[in-house]
Amino acid sequence: MHLLRKLMLCIGASLVLLASGAQASNTFYAASDRFGYTGTVSVYNTVRDALARKNPRYVQIAVPQRDGSVFVVRDHPDYYLDYNALLTNWFSNGGANPSDTNVGFLQLADDNVSTWTQRQGLWHNNLQSFTVSVKGKDATYGPPGDEMDFARFWNAGAPSGPGESTKGTFLTYEYSLTAHGLNGADPDGDGFFTNTTDATSFTGSFSAIFRNESVTSPASNGFYVIDLQFNSVSWADANDPFTLPDEFGSSQVTGRK
Repeated sequence: MHLLRKLMLCIGASLVLLASGAQASNTFYAASDRFGYTGTVSVYNTVRDALARKNPRYVQIAVPQRDGSVFVVRDHPDYYLDYNALLTNWFSNGGANPSDTNVGFLQLADDNVSTWTQRQGLWHNNLQSFTVSVKGKDATYGPPGDEMDFARFWNAGAPSGPGESTKGTFLTYEYSLTAHGLNGADPDGDGFFTNTTDATSFTGSFSAIFRNESVTSPASNGFYVIDLQFNSVSWADANDPFTLPDEFGSSQVTGRK
C-alpha cells in the first residue's frame, strides 16, 4: 500500500481543519484518486424536514465538479488497517488543485471504522470491474463523539468561511463506487484478486444527511441532504504526474463460489 495515501488522509488542506459494525464482510481494499463527482445539496432547518424533504431552506444547490478520493480497507492487515474514507482530492499536485476549496468539499474520514454498518468490496465475474460500497451513520468531527472521525461538507447557501464552518456529522451516509475497465488477477493463487491496470471509468453515487455543527458560523447550521454522482472527470489524473495508481483487491467475485 502506498503510504502516501495514508499521509494524504491525515493532513489538512489549506482551507481544512478533518467501529466495526455487526455485519460480517469480505476481505478487500479499494484506493483511487482518479475519479470525480458532482451533484446537488438541499438544506433544511430540522432533521424531520430533511427526512421528509419538506420546507427546504435551499433546494438542490449544484455541487460543482470536484476530484474525489477513496481509501477503504476491510480485514487485510498486509495492506493496511481497516479504514473508511471518501473525500475530495484536494491534496494532489501539492494541494495546488482546483478542488482545494470549501465549495463542493466532502470529507468522510473514519480512521477507526467506528461508523460503518455495512461494507463490501467485490469483483464482478469478468474481473474487469470492481465495486466498493459502504453504509454508515454518526460520522462526526472529533470529540466529544470520536476523535478518529473527521466529517465535513460544504456549507452551501451560507456565507463562505474557514474549514470550521463546514464541520459536522453525517447522520447517515451511503456510497457505492464502481471502477470499470480493470483487469483482475490472482498471481499468488490464494483466491485474492487484485487489479493489474488502472480503471478506465467510474460510476456510482453518494447520499447522506449531514448536520452542520459550526460554532463560528451559525448561519451554516442545518441539515444538508446530499446527492452526489461519481464520474470519470479528474483534474488530478489529467494534470498531476504523481497521481497514484488505482489499487483494488478482494477475495469475493460475483458469480463464483
